[in-house]
Amino acid sequence: MPKIEVLSDILSNKIAAGEVVERPSSVVKELIENSLDAGASRIKIEIEAGGKKLIRITDNGEGMEREDATLAFHRHATSKLKSIDDLENINTFGFRGEALPSIASVSRVRLRTKTAAELEGTEVEIEGGRIISVRDMAWPGGTEFEVKDIFFNIPARHKFLKSDSTENLHITSLVTHYALANPHISFVFVNNGRENISVTPVNSLRERAYQLFGDDFIERLVEIEYKDEVVTSVRGFVSKPQEERASRDSQYLFVNNRFVRDRVINRAVTEAYKNILPTGSYPVVMLMIDIPSEEVDVNAHPAKLEVRFHHPYSVHKAVSNAIRAALTKEKPFAEFPTSNLPDTSSTHFASSTRSIETDIQQQNTNVAPINPRVNFELERNDWKNSFPEIPTYKPRLVDVSDPFDNSQKTETANRAEVESSSVETEDPFQIALDFTTDPEYKEQVSDSLVCPSKNIFKEINNGERLPGLEKIVPLGQLRDSFIVAIDSQGLMLIDQHVAHERILFEYHLKRVKSKDIEQQHFLIPETIDLTPSQAVAYDIVAQELSNNGFEVMRLSGRTVAIKSAPAMLSAKDARRLFLELVSIAEKEKRSLSLEDFQREISASLACHAAIKINMALTKEKMQWLIDELMKTETPTNCPHGRPIILRFSMKEIEKGFKRI
Repeated sequence: MPKIEVLSDILSNKIAAGEVVERPSSVVKELIENSLDAGASRIKIEIEAGGKKLIRITDNGEGMEREDATLAFHRHATSKLKSIDDLENINTFGFRGEALPSIASVSRVRLRTKTAAELEGTEVEIEGGRIISVRDMAWPGGTEFEVKDIFFNIPARHKFLKSDSTENLHITSLVTHYALANPHISFVFVNNGRENISVTPVNSLRERAYQLFGDDFIERLVEIEYKDEVVTSVRGFVSKPQEERASRDSQYLFVNNRFVRDRVINRAVTEAYKNILPTGSYPVVMLMIDIPSEEVDVNAHPAKLEVRFHHPYSVHKAVSNAIRAALTKEKPFAEFPTSNLPDTSSTHFASSTRSIETDIQQQNTNVAPINPRVNFELERNDWKNSFPEIPTYKPRLVDVSDPFDNSQKTETANRAEVESSSVETEDPFQIALDFTTDPEYKEQVSDSLVCPSKNIFKEINNGERLPGLEKIVPLGQLRDSFIVAIDSQGLMLIDQHVAHERILFEYHLKRVKSKDIEQQHFLIPETIDLTPSQAVAYDIVAQELSNNGFEVMRLSGRTVAIKSAPAMLSAKDARRLFLELVSIAEKEKRSLSLEDFQREISASLACHAAIKINMALTKEKMQWLIDELMKTETPTNCPHGRPIILRFSMKEIEKGFKRI
């Protein structure tokens, strides 16, 4: 008996479906491409339960005759290829004849179609790859393809589908891509009865982007128009340097109007923005690359998501040069809000650590007062009132032969003698304090400057204590970004931004868990026009945003209004943080547990609300920052894992000066 057998058509189609039909969005992609190949000018997409329960694509294309409607479900039946030579010049989206039989083999399908020349339409019903019925019906024209219960007959594949919201995101992103690539076509996308996308035919990519993303989005982009010898043209839009995203979800790449994911193009985009965007940030990109069909192989991936270029370096160079040329020509520097410049006497100055632009903001007079122990952005006088008065003291006179050897210190004049013989200093922090065993001196410093040790020793890592954290005194700032401080162990450098991040992170996380969030209400709500993907992502995180202090109202369409936000945020920061949190839901992070997602929100909120680098701090603020940092559970690292404190011990300093 022979061991090798020829697989049945049904089984081979199910195997092929594993390559072509990865998830519901794969079905939507294949059917939209069929509608485009049919010359449709109107395409309507309807889904239920993330496409797992229902996918319905309706178009006004040329339709099919009865015979073609049945042949279309035979494997490798196609109208796009006639000979092997046609593989060298493919100008259609579909050409292999695998999509429809693969889809029909793992779902329940109903096809309704009619050409303009026919008097009657045709309806074909297929279940699990078997034709149930073929009959005539009244139909206005075009094609409707209905897919129900995907993977109903393959439970092993069905259980690997993600949640409805996750599948919704994939389909929404896909429809957005094809709507961008085809501005002359009308697209309507209905998700669970709600119209998520509705765009009419327009003449340009700019107009279509305006329909999908809004005017504010387009105004922050730079237009591209580039040609060279290999690439016919590179056109589209890229974001200005100050615009950045946390993922590549806002990058839309097309080759000959075909939506693709390509490493060559991704590397070219990254290269063009090198030294412009910080590591881990991504630009917004909408690129339409037109290239001769003989220069690109579109048959390199089962789902046709990837392509292979005959001259990849030329494509890489063209894309990179196109982006650089556009950015160089436009010189899109960040702009300051001229209507909201700060008072120069105020310490309210911030420089963003995440973008190239410098933010100069004023205290928002439209919001409720903010707790001074949570927000650093208060006027200098307010800060003075929030701290106890610090007594003035004089420098100690110490006679030592070796300043690094405490055992050699001699007895000094008593406190009364020092007070009578020393000149008062206006700023005691500018004196490098000498920690001695003198109880009177130690008591004075402890009362006025140093945190009580009982509040700052923290048990961490198997019960070990952080050495030397009981006495930390700030001396000043380095480049208005790092606090220089000393303690009994040596010298310390403290990153003021991430230190405040840690404080705010733990503060907000405790508030969330105790359901005691402090909010500020805006007199004028911040309105935001969400993209289609963001609108779906917002539905995922809406409840958790509410738990974290955001009161958001859904307006018409994809517009939302932020009515209130956590008290530590300004209106501008609230807007930025809201969009950042929605972007988290767009990525695979949406699979995080509730607790992990709460920590993500708290970390992002703390980053936006924390004091920035290049911000001058008074000595009182520096001392407060150190005191509060030492009270946190993890004063050594920020919520994103970066170190907060760099220590230079006395031993290291002595080694550096060759004393040991």
